[in-house]
Amino acid sequence: MNKRPSAENMRDAAPVDEATPKARKATPKAAKRTCIMVLGMHRSGTSALTRAINLLGAELPKNLLGANPSNPTGHWEPARLIELHDQMLAEAGSSWDDWRSFDPNDLGTVRFQFYKAEIARLIDEEYGGAALFVLKEPRISRFVPLYADILKRMRIDVRYVLIERNPLAVIASLANRDGFTTGFSSLLWLRHELEAERATRGSPRIFLSYEGLLDDWRQGIDGLTSALGIGWPRSNVEWQSLLAEHFSSDNQHFAASNELLDADPRIIDWVKDTYMALIALRSDDVDTTATSDLDRIKAEFDSVPKIFGDAFFLELDSRLKVLRQQNVAEQQLAKQRGHEIEKLTLEHTQKISEVQAHIA
Repeated sequence: MNKRPSAENMRDAAPVDEATPKARKATPKAAKRTCIMVLGMHRSGTSALTRAINLLGAELPKNLLGANPSNPTGHWEPARLIELHDQMLAEAGSSWDDWRSFDPNDLGTVRFQFYKAEIARLIDEEYGGAALFVLKEPRISRFVPLYADILKRMRIDVRYVLIERNPLAVIASLANRDGFTTGFSSLLWLRHELEAERATRGSPRIFLSYEGLLDDWRQGIDGLTSALGIGWPRSNVEWQSLLAEHFSSDNQHFAASNELLDADPRIIDWVKDTYMALIALRSDDVDTTATSDLDRIKAEFDSVPKIFGDAFFLELDSRLKVLRQQNVAEQQLAKQRGHEIEKLTLEHTQKISEVQAHIA
């Protein structure tokens, strides 16, 4: 009977000639996958662009965040990843509307690795083996390097589409939906735009304007196709017909011009200068003057949160906790009063019935 060689026997055996071909079973190569990642601030047209890319033939996630009154045509983003992102941000003491910089390493090694594994798992589950898919979730704008590393490990090519909208329109939309002040929304817009731009330098990317897509979506889609080198699954005739119906100014509830932005005293210079630099990057995504301006603004902006931001958000969290406690107490009191009213109403009804019976 043949014996399996021991470690000692293997150690004494003659060395294998490395040049000798080894009989191995051929391993099939994994199909190439490409992710088109849409980045940009909330309320900046990311949903409209993502749906357009989907109509061109890129796959959407299986579990989508549904439509709502503020976005009746749909968000087109992965609901399960949003939930995971919110969990990750909360664990690090942050949230979706936090304008401070976010570093996933602050989670600690174990939890950081946990979230990396969970994100990779959900990407596989949501998109399967799709050769071309589109991923949009505005929160990712704050931690693009995390996703870049995950997608690289998954052997998925990533191409970036950064879309911006006039900050005044974004601010108006956030005020309408969330009640945010101009100053707060300005800082939130600034954080998303600066982080996404810096993190995508040196990668295949293109800058688009939401207003520009509404004015001439063909030019925007042609530029995207050329810059990212994408061959769309759908034919030109098919997707042009679909996009002609998709892009409509009827969905643009807030509009603003560059002149209005520049003249608005409420808007800080950081926002105005950043927006002008982003406009320059639409023509040349490596414009050195624009990127230098953005580097300067980001350095100045990053120096603020440590001094004021931490104190602001700690105070805000403290006040929110008090408000939640008051809200719970008021709900309990209202519930108690409701029971008392029901009891008194029933007693009153019984008394009326007794009087009516006595009279009869």
